[in-house]
Amino acid sequence: MVATSALLLALMYGLVWVMDRKSRAALAFAFEAFAIVLSVVVELGMMYSTTPEEWGEWVRWTQIPIFIRTAGLLAFIWYYFETGRPWLIWTIIVSRLVVLVVGFVIDPNFNYSRIDSLEPITFLGETVSSVGSAELNRFQWFATASTFLVLVFVVDASISLWRKGTSEARRKAVVIGGATFLSWALGNTYTQLMIWTHLAVPVLLSPPYLLMLAAMTFELSRDTLRASRLARELKESQTQLDVVAASAGVGLWTWDARSDRLWLTQRAREMFDLAPDDHEIVDADLLRAMISPDDLARIRKVWSHAVATGAEEEVTFRIDPPGKEPRWILAHGRAAADAAGNVSVVQGVLRDVTEQWRARQENEELRRELAHAGRVSVLGTLSSSLAHELSQPLGAIMLNAEAAELLLAKPNPDLQELRNIITDIQRDDRRAAEVIDGLRRLLKRRELEFSPVAIEALVRDVVALLKSDAIARNVLLEFNFDPELPVIRGDKVHLSQVLINLVINGMDAVSALPAAQRRVTLSARAGGNESVELSVEDSGPGIPNEVRGRIFEPFFTTKAQGMGMGLSVSQTIVSAHGGRIWADQAATGGAVFRVSLPAAAA
Repeated sequence: MVATSALLLALMYGLVWVMDRKSRAALAFAFEAFAIVLSVVVELGMMYSTTPEEWGEWVRWTQIPIFIRTAGLLAFIWYYFETGRPWLIWTIIVSRLVVLVVGFVIDPNFNYSRIDSLEPITFLGETVSSVGSAELNRFQWFATASTFLVLVFVVDASISLWRKGTSEARRKAVVIGGATFLSWALGNTYTQLMIWTHLAVPVLLSPPYLLMLAAMTFELSRDTLRASRLARELKESQTQLDVVAASAGVGLWTWDARSDRLWLTQRAREMFDLAPDDHEIVDADLLRAMISPDDLARIRKVWSHAVATGAEEEVTFRIDPPGKEPRWILAHGRAAADAAGNVSVVQGVLRDVTEQWRARQENEELRRELAHAGRVSVLGTLSSSLAHELSQPLGAIMLNAEAAELLLAKPNPDLQELRNIITDIQRDDRRAAEVIDGLRRLLKRRELEFSPVAIEALVRDVVALLKSDAIARNVLLEFNFDPELPVIRGDKVHLSQVLINLVINGMDAVSALPAAQRRVTLSARAGGNESVELSVEDSGPGIPNEVRGRIFEPFFTTKAQGMGMGLSVSQTIVSAHGGRIWADQAATGGAVFRVSLPAAAA
């Protein structure tokens, strides 16, 4: 009966641990109950022994269930009470291990030096064996002391639990601590009396521990019932939360890295075109097959960063459900780490942002169209200056070609002079080609293409492009920059468009001033937080306070012939580069526009 009850409990709570690996107290209890089963087997073997040698051999084997029962009890108290002294635990385990190992080395066992005879006694109507004449091992006190230390540990852990002060803690201390102390005291008192006094009684080591198992089962059952009630309440709360989340257009999800499976609400399943399922559990590989490898790598990087920072993160990725149009999903959540620091669980919400993504793409396309229109408009404004910029090298090429023709008409042409003429023609050709190439890039570039951009080269190209227009307007165009500015990452053509817009606005602002006072300065310097600041300052009248807050609005302009798109497009381009643009009043009274752009990562 004892063995059957203990085996049932061992199997039941072993299964509890298999279902919930964090329930270590259940695992310890399962080992303890299983040790009781082994104790019953040994006890029956001792009762039905016919010779002192056989009885002594069973005494040797009884140390195995005693060791398992002791270790299981210590582990159960440690995990369930969350109290106890580690040094005392290890002292007891080591001492019992010594008894176990030495008992299999010496003869007949650790408890006795010699067993001379057995004494038959009657128990429950049957004749069983009990020790008769025997000599006790002189080290038996060591085994007795180790059992006494177990009682000390139980009392100490129970007192520590009681001191926590909560009603639940005190109930556990009384029920489990009291029952364990009483069972252990009865069982070991019975055993020690039998060993030390050679008391002629049947070997009954296991029955006293039924009280302890009953108390532990009672408390663990309370926890199981409470967990079941919480699970029902959680399921109800989950259903309510799912309804609320679905009404908000989001789905809930949890990814368990250990099992590599996801829990998804019905709304989340719909986003991936998965069939409704009451279990709400999905194999992660099924979803990975819908996501591109590049997006998967980015998703892993985001959740690893979430573990490292402990902050909530979000990532947008594209999915391609079989036979369906692509969708864009926004995943927002928080990640947890295991003991090794790896991602163990990620949970959060999912939102289908396909429509927002398409709207963003349409807005991006519109922005590119406006930026392109702005560049074409700028080139229209600069057409006369650009024509002059091209006419100079083309005219020089023509003059050099005519001079070469005259030299070749002579009987003995000067070859060195011809070489110099050809060098000049090549230089002017390259100059014209650079101007045409710059115009081609401004006219044809559409998509933002990010690459490292050197600030000095960017500023020099803009100044070179606007130099002729500045001369035609009698405007002094200056530029200066700090040495060794960091490289930025951006689209050189679009950034050039921003600077061209700002410089042309500056030249327009000073057009009404006397020629000697017309000045526009383009500057570049290192900004704070690893950034670069570009500024365009003019000597004009400045920006009136009443319109300063509106100058970046689309279609707002202070020019009689302006469209009001230059600054708006410039702000959009700068924002796409992760920077910002703003206007200030210059110390000299004019206006200064500043652009801050982040430096490229090293």
